[in-house]
Amino acid sequence: MDITKTITLTSVGIVAFAISLTATQLLIRKEKSKSESEGKILLAYGILFSSWVISFSFLNFKTLSILNEFVDTIYKVNTVNPLIEIAKTSVLFIGLTNTWLFLWYYITKALSVIFTGNRNDVNEIEGNNYVYFILKGIVFIGFVYSLMPVFEGILRTFFPNIEIPFYR
Repeated sequence: MDITKTITLTSVGIVAFAISLTATQLLIRKEKSKSESEGKILLAYGILFSSWVISFSFLNFKTLSILNEFVDTIYKVNTVNPLIEIAKTSVLFIGLTNTWLFLWYYITKALSVIFTGNRNDVNEIEGNNYVYFILKGIVFIGFVYSLMPVFEGILRTFFPNIEIPFYR
């Protein structure tokens, strides 16, 4: 069980990181194309990208810790095919993680209008306005980190029910 759990969690962690990285690249592709000038990546884009990596690393860490508890619970419940249950739950958790990340990115984008005004990210990348992306990144990481208990509660709703026998 320990070897299966280790291999499963490692592979889920790698897949979750790769999916989150790919989704990040797809979502900020316009900013990336504007950031490459003369083969160098601008500092503003680096800060934007690093805020994404930090945020989805927090979420993937929480997802893997909850999935670790889920794997232990599945093996204790003695289901017929535990690997299928673990695979289904892993896919669900990865999808919820990325949905949660995108939700808070767009909310951060909407709330950044309050403290920075109505700015276009592509224009800010071209101008290498790294202070703008530091502020935006701090708000983004702060939202993700401060709402981690809510995210944990959402993930825990998918735990299997364990029936405890009561003897008289």
